[in-house]
Amino acid sequence: MELSKLERLNLVNQYLILEKLYPEEADYFANHRKAIQDGYKLHYKWVFENIDREMSEEECREVLDILEMYRAITWSYMDIKGVKEVSDHKYMFIGFDGNNESDQLAYASYFIFDLERYQELLYGKEYASLNSHMPRLEKYRRMLEAWQSYGGKNNAMRLSLEQIDALLEA
Repeated sequence: MELSKLERLNLVNQYLILEKLYPEEADYFANHRKAIQDGYKLHYKWVFENIDREMSEEECREVLDILEMYRAITWSYMDIKGVKEVSDHKYMFIGFDGNNESDQLAYASYFIFDLERYQELLYGKEYASLNSHMPRLEKYRRMLEAWQSYGGKNNAMRLSLEQIDALLEA
């Protein structure tokens, strides 16, 4: 990792501030500051170890499209069945695989838990997990393709039970 002198100076100053703001963690911040200040390139990556890779706009949009599709499935199912909550696991969004789809899992969790959107996909569970424990992304991509053939977002969230079942079989 390359850092310019200006970037290093900015980080050193920020770490000096953090050392003063959080005296209980001052040693931690001081160690990072010293590595940057003295130019120990091998240790730069330690400074950024808690910074995840960026997700592209396309990757984020794909997750949101999947959540939107499951919103349509959920609302349509509740309308068809005349219920206020989905209880049949077959029709529930089970998330993404924590091992192989961790970026998608983290983004869906951020959107659902932190931003409090798509709350209906929690299905009333107080401690819902969005870790499917098995890869789902390829399945969701096939479902999205089928959903688009039904009008996708333009369908005003109205799917028949036959369409829902066909999506789930995609």
